[in-house]
Amino acid sequence: MTTSRQILFNRVELKYLIDRTTRTALAKDLAAFLPPDAHTDRNGGYLVRSLYFDTPDFMAYHQKLAGLAQRHKLRVRLYGENLDQIPFIRLEVKSRLLNVTHKITVDFPREEYCEIERALRSRTIPPAHLLDREGISKEFFRLQKQYNMEPKILVQYRRQAFERKMIDRLRINFDDECIGSRNLDLFAPMNGARPFLGYNSTIFEIKADGSIPYWLHQLISKYELQNQAVSKFCSAVRSEARFSSVSRAND
Repeated sequence: MTTSRQILFNRVELKYLIDRTTRTALAKDLAAFLPPDAHTDRNGGYLVRSLYFDTPDFMAYHQKLAGLAQRHKLRVRLYGENLDQIPFIRLEVKSRLLNVTHKITVDFPREEYCEIERALRSRTIPPAHLLDREGISKEFFRLQKQYNMEPKILVQYRRQAFERKMIDRLRINFDDECIGSRNLDLFAPMNGARPFLGYNSTIFEIKADGSIPYWLHQLISKYELQNQAVSKFCSAVRSEARFSSVSRAND
């Protein structure tokens, strides 16, 4: 069953680039305060793969770098190690206006993705039988068509997450083994994909609906963390652009 969720929130989002030594110690400290995410597997996390969209001239990329007050991010996402057993595909729109974020997610059964993928690559509207269901948001396809967006970069990483599900929801992620590829097949092996962060680096994310608890401030201070504008999408695009420049220079 396809489901659509629309969320409007004013959330604190902090990101840090940390080394593996800090990551190991910090994860042990966090485990004393928060339970692991419900989707955590026996390896202590789960695989995330995201296909990001942008205009032919990379409008979303430049808006993100400039910190534009109003901007949209479109991505198609899947979760899990075994690509043959992925139950659903998630379409996500994350729009930002000043300090308010509007997020829409739509989950489609895996078997329907072929039709959706054809529409996404051709920048057309998917078949009516997929869109005319009750509760299905058409916002992803509207924005894609309005801004002429197309698949640009495929990003994969392993995530370890901790989460407190209360009114003041708190979520903390460690994203490791971040790689990017210009092969835009969501289900293909990531052959030839390259890491886009520095060696031994992890992205540490804090997402809080409301204020950050005191104990978390203490951990940030303990490890002397400095908030950074870290974007997996922008980092992967930059990395692939540098590689392309080197390749052309050596041709």
